[in-house]
Amino acid sequence: MQRSPLDGITILDLTIWQNGPWATVMLSDMGANVIKIEDPDKGDPGRNMAAAGANVTRKVSHYFQTMNRNKRSMTLNLKHPEGKKLFLEMAKKADVVAQNFRVGVVEKLGIDYEAVKKVNPKIVYASVSGFGPKGPDAKDGVFDILGQGRGGLLWLLNLGEAEPIYRSYAGLSDQTGAITLAYGILLAIISRERFGVGQHMQTSQLGGQLMLQALAINSYLMNGDLPLTRPRTQNGNPLFNIYKCGDEKWVALGCVQSDRWWPGVCNALGLNHIKDDPRFATMGERSKNCVEVIKIMDKTFATKTREEWLKLLKANDVICGPVQSYADLPNDPQVIANEYITTVKHPIHGDLREVGVPLKLSETPGHARKTAPEFGEHTEEVLQEFGYSWEQIAKLREHGAI
Repeated sequence: MQRSPLDGITILDLTIWQNGPWATVMLSDMGANVIKIEDPDKGDPGRNMAAAGANVTRKVSHYFQTMNRNKRSMTLNLKHPEGKKLFLEMAKKADVVAQNFRVGVVEKLGIDYEAVKKVNPKIVYASVSGFGPKGPDAKDGVFDILGQGRGGLLWLLNLGEAEPIYRSYAGLSDQTGAITLAYGILLAIISRERFGVGQHMQTSQLGGQLMLQALAINSYLMNGDLPLTRPRTQNGNPLFNIYKCGDEKWVALGCVQSDRWWPGVCNALGLNHIKDDPRFATMGERSKNCVEVIKIMDKTFATKTREEWLKLLKANDVICGPVQSYADLPNDPQVIANEYITTVKHPIHGDLREVGVPLKLSETPGHARKTAPEFGEHTEEVLQEFGYSWEQIAKLREHGAI
């Protein structure tokens, strides 16, 4: 039987929406036993996002499916005394508790780190918030647009625009918060294995945003430099730019060391007659005359299709690639060869194509095994695994604890 890196690791997942659930998806892809704990009355609000495809006119809620594959769902009323007691009993046998409530909520519920630590000193208790556990705005709620706004990404994506527009439907702030949460959980698990201690790991969307943009932010912190707002036609390095081809598709050139690649670019584009032109022969001169260079390259790229140009550029060992839309990705040979898009069987909707695991481990690989769970689908199954009898489960349900 094939093993995965996190086989045997049990995670009690209290997270909702995106920045928490995506972290636990990443861990579930690697074999973790993720138990999604949902409120019996409301469930994860991500289940009911009409804008994300949960309404009856859509095939499937891609939002909830994306954020919860491989998990099992159980209902548990954490505000009920028996529900709280049940959670702490489960925490005794768990490896990780993950939560993304607002700062202070788990303390009110009596299921915070200190409470869980009393019953399981080796627990990894992972919290992700909007803006960090300390500071005047620590208790503020957050969604992706606020995370991007606070962390500078919304500003960055709108450089040169008259007014800011929220462009990232992909949820970049949520996703980076999730990645830092998963990263922190893994570090805490390793620390426990090495040193025998559990701990409280805390991160935030704001922290993740700064990490994502570290290079640009450090440029400002160290030198006072801000990202350039020049349009494409005034790019100081014409060989680190994008160009529209004759079929209206775009090619990206990624030649940072432009003097090294200039001869190859000229040969590929049929521009050898300007290769040694003193206005363009060196990186410095091309930068001074970038508008003219780009104008020449624009006219040239417009004469062939993207596929034709990519073949010519690669034949000359030029670092280049396509600028793709989402519609291009499923047919990208690299995406296909590396299984970056995978297929999971849904019991109602059949085969669902979705983003797969972005890394390969030769001996303990991860993979998307199953679709997101139905609401409370595994309540009885999970409780039996934790030692509860059918009679006890029936009483918990009768009392409103599950």
